[in-house]
Amino acid sequence: MSDFTRIISISSLSFLSFFCFQVGVFLWTGHNLKQNGRRTLIFIEWFTGFLLLSDALAYFYRGNTTVTGYYMVRLSNFFVFICNFSINFFFCLYVCEFIKHSRLNLSLVLHPKTSIKNGIPVQLFIVFVLCVAGVLITIFSQFSNFFYYFDENNLYHRSAFFPLSVVLGLLPGLITFTMFLQNRKKLEKNIFVSLLFYFIIPLIGVIMILIVYGFPWINVSLGLSALHLFYSSIKLMEIEFYSGERENSIISPVYKTEAISTESRKRVARNHFWQSLSISLGGILLVLIIVSIKGISLPEKTLRITEPYSENDASKSVCVIFGRNADKHWVDEGDPDRTGAQYDGVIFNNMGSTIITDWNFSISVPEGCSVDPGPWNGTFTLLEGSLNVKKPHKDDVENIHGVDFYTITPLKTLGFGCIMYTPHDYNTLSQQIVFTYSSILKPLTNKLFDVFLALLFIIFIISTTIMLFEGKLIRVEEENKKLERTVKERTKELEAEKNRSENLLLNILPKEIAKELTAHPERTIAKEYPNVTVLFTDIVGFTKISGEMTAEEVVTMLNKMFTMFDERAKREGIEKIKTIGDAYMAATGLTQEDYNDGALRMIRFAKGLLNDVRTFNETSPVKLLIRLGINSGPVVAGVIGKTKFIYDIWGDTVNVASRMESTGLPMRIHVTETTKAQTSSLYQYSKNTEIDVKGKGMMKTYFL
Repeated sequence: MSDFTRIISISSLSFLSFFCFQVGVFLWTGHNLKQNGRRTLIFIEWFTGFLLLSDALAYFYRGNTTVTGYYMVRLSNFFVFICNFSINFFFCLYVCEFIKHSRLNLSLVLHPKTSIKNGIPVQLFIVFVLCVAGVLITIFSQFSNFFYYFDENNLYHRSAFFPLSVVLGLLPGLITFTMFLQNRKKLEKNIFVSLLFYFIIPLIGVIMILIVYGFPWINVSLGLSALHLFYSSIKLMEIEFYSGERENSIISPVYKTEAISTESRKRVARNHFWQSLSISLGGILLVLIIVSIKGISLPEKTLRITEPYSENDASKSVCVIFGRNADKHWVDEGDPDRTGAQYDGVIFNNMGSTIITDWNFSISVPEGCSVDPGPWNGTFTLLEGSLNVKKPHKDDVENIHGVDFYTITPLKTLGFGCIMYTPHDYNTLSQQIVFTYSSILKPLTNKLFDVFLALLFIIFIISTTIMLFEGKLIRVEEENKKLERTVKERTKELEAEKNRSENLLLNILPKEIAKELTAHPERTIAKEYPNVTVLFTDIVGFTKISGEMTAEEVVTMLNKMFTMFDERAKREGIEKIKTIGDAYMAATGLTQEDYNDGALRMIRFAKGLLNDVRTFNETSPVKLLIRLGINSGPVVAGVIGKTKFIYDIWGDTVNVASRMESTGLPMRIHVTETTKAQTSSLYQYSKNTEIDVKGKGMMKTYFL
C-alpha cells in the first residue's frame, strides 16, 4: 500500500467515524437509552463509528513493530470484524421495527418461537445466528489465522478462508434485504428508498474490495450508509419536536397496511422462501466468481528440507533441488583450495490449482565461498554462512525476463542458478535447505470447486425461476383485485381530468404547443431553438413602492401595466413566458431557423414597453420606472407539470438576459453583444460596457 493510499484511508475513516459518533450522541441526547425510540439507530451509528475508528487505527499502526503497534493492529482488526457483524444484526432489527411499527426489545432474540408467532420475521433470527457465528469464528481466527494473519513486519494479510468472512458478512445483509423486499408494501415510498440505499452502498463496497484491495471500501460505504440513515430522519424529527410525540417513535411515517387473502398465504410463504434462497445464493455466487477470477492469497509457507532431493518428489506440494553441475566445474586459479562450479536449482510446483507468486531460497555454505555477480535468475547473496536466493522483483537488475517469468504456475517448474566458488568437499545434498514461498489459489482450476460452483448455480437458477413464477402469480391476483375496485373510479377521474386539462391548455400554453400536447398527451414537450431573443423587465424600487401601498393597490397597479404589456406582445407577435412578482419575461424567435428577425422584433417591443410605462405614468399617482435586459442565443423550451402545466424556457441565454436586466439602468434597454450584432443595422448603441456576469466572467454589453 502506498503512503498516499494509507493517508487517504486514515483520513476518510476518521472523518466518517467522527460524524457517526456525533450523530449517535445527537440521537441519544435527552432520552434514557432504554426508552429512546431511535435506540436501534443509535447502536448502528455507534458501532459504525467504532468500526471506522478501529479500521483507521489498523491503517495507522500497520507495519509498526513496536509492542504498542503489535497489539493495536491485532485489536483494531479484531474490532473491525466484530463491529461489522454487530451492525448487520442491528440493521436487521431496525428494519423489523419499521415492519412492526414499534420499538422492539432486544430480549426477543432469546425467544424465537414466541417472537415469530407474534409477527417478528424469521429472518431476524437467521441473521442473529449468522452474526454470532461470525463473531465466534473471528475470535477463533485471532489464535488460528483463519481469516487473516500478520507477518513479522506486523502487516495484515488475508488468509485462505478470508472469502468466508466476506460471505458471513454479506449473507446477513442479503437476508435482511429479502425481508425488506417482502414487506415493502408496509413502507411508505420515501422510507423504502432511504433503506434501499443502505443496502446498495455496502454492496458496491463488497464488490470493490474483492476487485481492488488496499482502500477500505466496505467500511467507508458502511459509514456513508449510516450517515444517510440519519440525514433521512431529520424531517421526521422536526415533526416530532413540534408535536411532542417523542416517547416511542421511530423514524417512520404512517404505515400502509394490506391484508393477504387466505388462499394466497401459502403461495406468499413459498415465494418468500424461494426469494430468500435466490438472493442469498446470488450473493454467494457473486463472491465466489470474483474470488475465482482474482484468486485467494494463501499464507506464506516455509519448507525446511534437511535431506535435500536429487530429483522431483511429485508427492510433495513443492519440491526444490539444488546441486553442482557435473559438467561445469573447475579449480579456482586464484585459490587452489576452492572449486568453481555452476550450481543449478529447480523449483517444482506440484500443486494443480496454486500459483507460486513469490519465493526465496536458502542453503548452508561453508566459510570462504563466493558467488560471481551476474544477471542470474534470482538475487544471490552470501550472508552468515548461507547462500540466499530471492525471486527478482520489478526494479531488480536481476529481473532479466520480466516479473511474470519468475512466478511458477500449477504443475510447472522454474530453474535458477549461479557460479559459486566453494571448498572442494562441499556437497549441497548434505546441507539444509529453507524454502519460503507465497502463493495464490485459483479455485476454478480445481474440479471439486467447479462442481460445487455448478451445483450452486443450478440451485440458484431453479430457485430464481420458481420465485419469479410464484411472484408473477401473486402479482396477477393482486392486480386483478385492484382493477376490479378501481375501474369505475378511474373512469370518472380520467373524464374529469380530460376536461380540466383542455381548459388549462387553452389558458396557459401557446396555441401550437397546446395542439401538440392534445394530440400526443403522453409525449414530453421539449424542443431546442438555436436563436431565441429573451427579454426581462423589472420595476425599479418595487419593494419600497409596494411597502407604501395596500395589497389591493399593488395588484391593481401590476395588473394594469402588465395588461398593456400583454396587449402589445399579442400585437407584435411576442411570446409572453411568465410574470414573477414585478418581473415580466418574454421571448421571440421560437423557431428552428438559425437566422430570424426575433431580435429586431424584441427591440421594437422593448421600446414599445417604455412607451407603455410612460403612458401608464400619465394617469397613475405612482410613477414607475423599469429596467429592460435582452439577450439572444439557444434555449430549450418545453412544458413541465402534470396538473398545472407551464410553458417555460431554460438555458444560459435566459440566465444572461436576466443578468442584463438586473445590471441595467432605469428606462434603458440593456443588451448583450449577441443581440447587438443582430440589430445594429437598424438601431444605434452606446459604447460597450464590461460587466461581471456570474458563471460567465466579464462580458461586453450595450445600451440602446
